Amino acid sequence: MMAEKGIVFNIQRHSIHDGPGIRTIVFLKGCPIACRWCSNPESQDFERELLYDPEKCIRCDACIEVCPEGAIRRDGSSLVFSRELCRACGLCTEVCYAEARRMEGRVMTAEEVVAEVEKDSAFFHRSGGGLTLSGGEPFAQPEFAAAVLRLAREKGLHTAVETAGHVPWEYIESALPYIDLFLFDVKHADPDRHREFTGADNRLILENLERLGRLRGADIIVRIPVVPGFNDRPDELLAIAGIAERLGFREIHFLPYHRYGAGKYRLLGKTDPVADILPDAKNGTALRKRLEALKDAVAAKGITVHIGG
Repeated sequence: MMAEKGIVFNIQRHSIHDGPGIRTIVFLKGCPIACRWCSNPESQDFERELLYDPEKCIRCDACIEVCPEGAIRRDGSSLVFSRELCRACGLCTEVCYAEARRMEGRVMTAEEVVAEVEKDSAFFHRSGGGLTLSGGEPFAQPEFAAAVLRLAREKGLHTAVETAGHVPWEYIESALPYIDLFLFDVKHADPDRHREFTGADNRLILENLERLGRLRGADIIVRIPVVPGFNDRPDELLAIAGIAERLGFREIHFLPYHRYGAGKYRLLGKTDPVADILPDAKNGTALRKRLEALKDAVAAKGITVHIGG
């Protein structure tokens, strides 16, 4: 049988915020929605991408010599990179001594992924941790995600999945036997507001959450990325908590928005879609205080609330 393959853009070790214990997070590339505040813009596209930092470039011209598409040229003392000509072959990254160019995303087999994760098994056994599959949207690579999770379970690893839920139900269903914990994002209760900031309404997401809740309610944590100007008003957050209460979920995590991924847009040659839209996002302390003030109101619904992962 041919090994199941997929595109991975990062493997992050020693995380303590994405499931119980110490986790190794495997990030799969590709997402069917495009949240304006996304801190991992390199996760959105399903194909490999080239990141370029002109500030690191030493203008050695090695990339010009190997580029088969003529996407890089010299203009006086500067190098000009034409992204529209680039085919993301990665040859320029192999000769970039200054590491100004790097590829995001690599093809791996499920066996290779689990072998990498198993290197941290000593930490898992001591802490009750394991593998967390994230993205992008991990279920957007359904066969690959299921294969990784199945192999991880066969190795005795605890498995968790971070999902935004905007995928056909069968993509989730096929992996159900191999998942111990779901970390399920719910971004907004209002479908129009959801569409405005993510490119899709929340109908499919809430349908999947409800179906999943009927099957695995005790194994689901609802996570709310709290974004100033989008869903940080008390009525908006309480509306999401109301959905969790109706479906019988008992734990919610408020995830305060941060700007850690802002510089990645520049490296991808993209414009940060919220650079001027969400000025309040820089004031993280004020946001956390507002969330602390909401904890009791949500707890009154019989729901445990954590701020952060």
